Amino acid sequence: MARRPAEIQADIALTRRHIEAQLDQLEQRVTRRGRTLGLVLGGAFVAGLVLSQLPVLRLLRLTASLARAGATVAGTIAALGGMAATVEHLRETPRRLRAA
Repeated sequence: MARRPAEIQADIALTRRHIEAQLDQLEQRVTRRGRTLGLVLGGAFVAGLVLSQLPVLRLLRLTASLARAGATVAGTIAALGGMAATVEHLRETPRRLRAA
């Protein structure tokens, strides 16, 4: 079955719009990655400058203290989460079952 030229032109126009939309999305992704790469490289450069000025032992002490603080915070969060689960369980349990 032969198609009319108007139908063919409409399909071509639809396809063109679809391809243009996909190319626009691709361009936005690539542009964002380009900015991100620049920011990461700039941050790495600044971090390198800062680290080159710090003595090694001081850097190790700082890293150890940050790790200790992070472990303390993680332990506190875990303890609070466990306590919250216990309180929730007690709320759901009827009083007569708790007394037994």
